[in-house]
Amino acid sequence: MFPEDKHRLDHYGYSESMQVLERDNMPRASDLLLSVSVCAEVYKTKIVDLALAASEELRQMVQEQEPLWLFDTNKQTEVLNEAEYKRRFVHLDSTLEEIIKFIANGGPIDMPNFNGNVEFEMENSTTPSEIEASRAIGIVIVDPINLVHMLMDVGQWSCVFSNMVSKATNLGLLLTGGDGNPNIGALQVMAAQFHLPSPLVRPREVYFARHCRQLDFNTWLVADVSLESVIPNPLVQCHRRPSGCLIQGLQSGLSLVTWVENNVVCNGSVPEMFRQTLTSGVAFSAKRWMLTMEKHYDRHAIFQKQHDQLLEQPLQDNNLGEGRRNLVKLAERMIGSYNAIFSSCSENQWMPLPIHGGEDIFVKTSLNLDDPGTPRGVSVSISASVWLPIPQNDVFEFLRAGDNHCKWDLLSYGCMTRDALHISSARDPANSVSLVIVEPPNGRADKSEIFYLQESFTDSTGMYIIYAPVDASAVQYIMEGKNSDGVAMLASGFSVLPCTPEGSVLTMGFSLMDEEVSIPEYLPPHSVFTANKLVSETVSLIKASLLLKNSAC
Repeated sequence: MFPEDKHRLDHYGYSESMQVLERDNMPRASDLLLSVSVCAEVYKTKIVDLALAASEELRQMVQEQEPLWLFDTNKQTEVLNEAEYKRRFVHLDSTLEEIIKFIANGGPIDMPNFNGNVEFEMENSTTPSEIEASRAIGIVIVDPINLVHMLMDVGQWSCVFSNMVSKATNLGLLLTGGDGNPNIGALQVMAAQFHLPSPLVRPREVYFARHCRQLDFNTWLVADVSLESVIPNPLVQCHRRPSGCLIQGLQSGLSLVTWVENNVVCNGSVPEMFRQTLTSGVAFSAKRWMLTMEKHYDRHAIFQKQHDQLLEQPLQDNNLGEGRRNLVKLAERMIGSYNAIFSSCSENQWMPLPIHGGEDIFVKTSLNLDDPGTPRGVSVSISASVWLPIPQNDVFEFLRAGDNHCKWDLLSYGCMTRDALHISSARDPANSVSLVIVEPPNGRADKSEIFYLQESFTDSTGMYIIYAPVDASAVQYIMEGKNSDGVAMLASGFSVLPCTPEGSVLTMGFSLMDEEVSIPEYLPPHSVFTANKLVSETVSLIKASLLLKNSAC
């Protein structure tokens, strides 16, 4: 039987559920307390001073080369030389007031021994702190002003980086910008949670100030710094030393961005299969933030290119071009929905599957009554992570291929599947949106075609395949160039993280509607059985196909 307490939400699947639930309710109270505190004059002045000092430190760091930054051939990115960092950037209280005065007057300064950084040790933690500091440089297909606006708007920022930011809140605006651009000179206090795509890994909670400066007519700086030195918070396990990005405008609406991540973290209890990803520092590296931002604006460049092509095409071809554009927009919504459902933020209450052998499968339920983009009713989300003795890229290429969909998807098993439409990014062909069609077996007139909208993409950490079923009438509606905002969908997908050269960690996320679930807090035995079968049989099919392929090679 299934006792009632087995159905109550056991957050993240940890046995000490009550302790975890109490802990995860506390940040909400902390958010409220901090939002009140930052507006108090005694804290406001300190936060402004700290943010201005951090902004100056970041300006110097982004412009430095060796020995401050060293190229790590294993990670294929620049990493911080911590010894040189400590030598160069030490806190000098006697110079702080003079430094801030120079900054406030609009001029950069060159005082190489200055730093607004305060050394930080994690409170109430028995796990040693680790340094994660890296730098990445890239070109983004967007003009600097729009990029600055995105970074200073909490909603847009969390949307662009939804694969890493599961929750973000603006707790207070301490300085406002100028009349010409309200972001230039603005200083705001933010709370955020950063996540990996698995309920097994706790999110990182961060409280920080974000300040935007314009250095010259074509260069902007957006700097973050944690607030624990001003307002201590014992819950925080990630301290953000001066981090952020320098944005330089290029011709034709492009931006050259130098991104710096400089964090002190306490990884705590991490499942072994994710330990390498976290302890290596690549999970939230500057390179991953940079690639995520490039991918987002590459997508918008596709929108613009298709729009320009529409103006040059004959009228009868316009619907086709607009249809492809709407399909890509729908895929963007699908990705955001998937990240919201399967991120490990405090709002997502996961419980282990209450069945023998299902302890490593996590479920949660959600009730939707108002969102037209999601099917109405109770949905069940299922997630599990498994180690596969197969290289990361092999798993990714197998899952993303349209003609392989029938080899692992239980709903398509025994059918013919193929890519009916494929739209690739010019920067990286692995980043693509496709429409997978499922054709019923010959002679099955009672079965109709099924479509899956799918997007596959990579970043410096993982590889991802996100998909959602879309009925044929909705596909026709979209391809006729009509608005896709009202198309309801439930996103499912996979993330593939590296583990060893010979293996990878596959995290599955399945969403399905369940008419037998009458209240979100209860999962009936039939639903428990379905969830267990879905995960176990999908894993078996993937393993069988890939191991057979590898043995044949």
